[in-house]
This record gives sequence, C-alpha cells and structure tokens, in this order.
Amino acid sequence: MSLVRFVVGFVGLGLAGVTVPALAVDLSTGIDSPAPQDVAIPTTRGLRLTAGLGVAFAPDYEGSDDHTVAPLWNLRVGNLYHPDTFAQVIGPSLRSNLIPDEHWRFGVSGRYLPDYEDVDDSKVNDIEDADQTFLFGVTLGYDFVSGALNDLALEVDAQYDVAEGNGGVVTPRLRWASPVGERMAFAGSISGTWASEDYMSNRFGISGSDADQSGLDQYDADAGFKNATVTGSLTYRLAERWSVTGLAAFSRLFGDAEDSPIVDDRGDANQLLGGVLVNFTF
Repeated sequence: MSLVRFVVGFVGLGLAGVTVPALAVDLSTGIDSPAPQDVAIPTTRGLRLTAGLGVAFAPDYEGSDDHTVAPLWNLRVGNLYHPDTFAQVIGPSLRSNLIPDEHWRFGVSGRYLPDYEDVDDSKVNDIEDADQTFLFGVTLGYDFVSGALNDLALEVDAQYDVAEGNGGVVTPRLRWASPVGERMAFAGSISGTWASEDYMSNRFGISGSDADQSGLDQYDADAGFKNATVTGSLTYRLAERWSVTGLAAFSRLFGDAEDSPIVDDRGDANQLLGGVLVNFTF
C-alpha cells in the first residue's frame, strides 16, 4: 500500500468516526496525547497499532457553558517507516508526522466541528447559517529533543475548511513530553489559534436571518486570534499491551470570539475539557 493511499484511508477512517450522530459535541478545545503504545511496549519494532476507547466531558459547542459527555476514541499507527513517523485520529482530530527524521516534523492534520443543529441551547440551536467544518491541512515543526518518549517541539498547523470553504486557521504550538517513571509518560502543549474572517463569521457570526429566528443580536466576527489553549495528558501502562490515558484541556476565547452573542450572552469564554482513554496495542 502506498503512503498516499494509507493516509487517505486513515483520514477516511477518522471521518467515519467523527460523523457518528451520537457525537454532537465538537471537543473544540482540542486534545493531545502521547503515544500510548510507546508506553505500553517501548521495545516493539515494526508497525505499532493502538486502539483506544473512552469518554470525554466537554463543552456542548465552542463557547458554551453547558458540558456534555461524549464518546472518545484513539486510533494510532506508529513507526510507519521510522520511529518518529505516525498517523493518529484522537476524537475528531487528525495528527501525523511523515518525515523520517529525529527532529523535523511534517504531516497532515485536521479537525471536524459540527454545526449547531444538535446543541442544547435553544437559541444557538436556531442558528442555521453556521456550517459544519472539516479543517484539513499540514503541520510543520521541529523537535529539539530526540527519543521515543521525550519531546520538546515547536509546531505550526495551517488548516482550511475543505467541507464548505469557510476560511481557515493557523495554530502555533509548543509541545513537550517526558516519561514519569517506568510505566508513565506525561505530555502537554500550549497553543494559540488565529482564524480568518470567513472562519470566524461561520463559527461566531450571526446573520440577520439567524438573529430574527434565534432572538440573538446580529453580529459580524472579524479575523484575529480567537483563543489560547493549554493541554495535558498522563498515560500509565497497566500491562504489556494495555494503557490508560487521562487528559485535560483549558482554552480561553478572546477577541471577536469572546464577544460573540453565542459566547458573551449564552456561554463562557473559559472552556474546560476532560477525558479518559483505555488503549490496547496490537
């Protein structure tokens, strides 16, 4: 199987998961995870296949003050043709590195965000002009530390909405990971996201027709930095092939995202997410 066919197939597998109707929540604060299989079987050679299932407690939509429980999954193929190459779908997010190098990173990335059709807030639910979003693009970065469980990397994601053409985002990120004893590994990140005017208008703007229908004020959202996010995860090896990952994220919305009526009037600019995954490595 060629690399291109593999990546396309892996993306399709992730999309099949994120479009399950049961997942109305968009997990929009973002989540990160270390490679659970590296904790579970640190000496394995060849492809490292990991599947994980769990639950997340997350905002009903980005900017909501209502939280909901949603299914969470982790599908990861590591050591594609080098120990640092991988492709991973964790929740509604796609991450990968396709460069066989100890330090440089380059891969495809993406995230799915649903529309507001199934959110709990009745006024936000009445917003019909907001489209579902599938961000897809690339990640470029440099890892200053080499090693299976150690990371100190600067990365930039550049993604565009390939579903409806509603603009894109650029996310610079500082990411780090380190083992904590023989059975445990910690990973964390700090990031900020700049969003284009089309993206902001789709996710946070309110058209005249939606204002009439929902009762919310009409609102124009412009381009700018929309949030800053801190994430952390801890993975513990339960047995040779089993591990459990706990993860948490805090995101602060600001600018036109914070001032949007769906956030300022109906929600909260402070966004919290928590979750747990049980992983099995083949």
